[in-house]
Amino acid sequence: MSRILFKNACLLDCTGKDPVDGAWVLVEDGLIAEVGQGKSPRSKIDETVDCGGKWLMPGLIDGHIHASLFTNDLSDLHRKYLPSTGCFMAAGILKDTLLQGFTTVRDAGGIDAGFRVAQAMGLITSPRLQVCGRSITMTGGHADPRLPSELCPPVTEGMLGVVADGVDEVRKAAREQLRRGADYIKIMAGGGCASPADEPDTVQYSPEEISAIVYEATAAGKTVLSHNYSNRSMQLCAECGVHSIEHGNYLDRKTAKVLKKHGCWLVPTMATYEIMSARGEEFGLPAYFLRKMKEVREHSENALAIAVDEGLKIGSGSDVVGSGQPYKALEIELKAKVMGAMGAILCTTKNNAELMGMEKKIGSVEAGKYADLLVVRKDPLKDVRIFQDRDNLAVIMQGGQFIKNTL
Repeated sequence: MSRILFKNACLLDCTGKDPVDGAWVLVEDGLIAEVGQGKSPRSKIDETVDCGGKWLMPGLIDGHIHASLFTNDLSDLHRKYLPSTGCFMAAGILKDTLLQGFTTVRDAGGIDAGFRVAQAMGLITSPRLQVCGRSITMTGGHADPRLPSELCPPVTEGMLGVVADGVDEVRKAAREQLRRGADYIKIMAGGGCASPADEPDTVQYSPEEISAIVYEATAAGKTVLSHNYSNRSMQLCAECGVHSIEHGNYLDRKTAKVLKKHGCWLVPTMATYEIMSARGEEFGLPAYFLRKMKEVREHSENALAIAVDEGLKIGSGSDVVGSGQPYKALEIELKAKVMGAMGAILCTTKNNAELMGMEKKIGSVEAGKYADLLVVRKDPLKDVRIFQDRDNLAVIMQGGQFIKNTL
């Protein structure tokens, strides 16, 4: 049983309280055993980390990633690479994500439960994982990159989504993802940017199809998250019992009220639009992809402002892909412009833990939770951009194990 003491810390516990100077945290057997201020325990301590007044906080959580999207040309990913190659690439992205300070992530389509198992077994260096496997999309929907000449089963290997149409097909698709160990079901209920055959403001899937998927997920004790931009598609999903809306850039006040009425979360993903709009040409994005990214980017800040004003439950995800994978922490800066530093940090810790149903285990520095901890060199409440410089992350701990320790 290992006992590690963090002392002389400025504690930002992410419960919503103000930071506390002179704090200490005792880690025992991978969990936070005690949290205090002033005189710290001295007996039976195996290792002491003197924070020297630096900021101690919980590990970050990204509520919307795609570890399997390792290239910028997403439509051709399944054509150019074998799934086995993709596994190695995704493992590398997950390791890098952990080194960015994200100790837990929610993958929104691509990797399967095998990655979650591999992380738990210590086979890969990765954030703690929740996965949905392959997202469910309609023919011609956001996760259907097939060319018209490829509408046959063999070309679906390695695709981000599984194509299903009608109540019976979507029901079976949901059951198959659940049988493969999905923690939740991801659906594409509206158009998107990376898909060549649709526009972001379109509605995909009928209320009957969405309800069938929600029924199957709920019956298995799971939830459904949905990719949406248009207000009509968001309203349909909320009314059908979807747990969270991902993106939601075109959100208006009427739709926000519908989401709030049904207790539906909103998970804005602002970083991907910022990066790809600024550097999309450099990254070689197709023209249609770049055009749509720039269009939805114009609405992202306003949508978040409406969500905050209407009191929605707000999570946080970066949704970065390809060359944008190293820049997940940019999301915190972009949200802070609307929510303030504390609001953006809480979205990336406490709120995301609740979004994932893990609020009793992660998301704040409290006794009994996993010892997922960061020591940062500068005050994140004064400048949230500090998370984008990895040198500011002096310590990264996950489950009581040091991933990085430069103190």
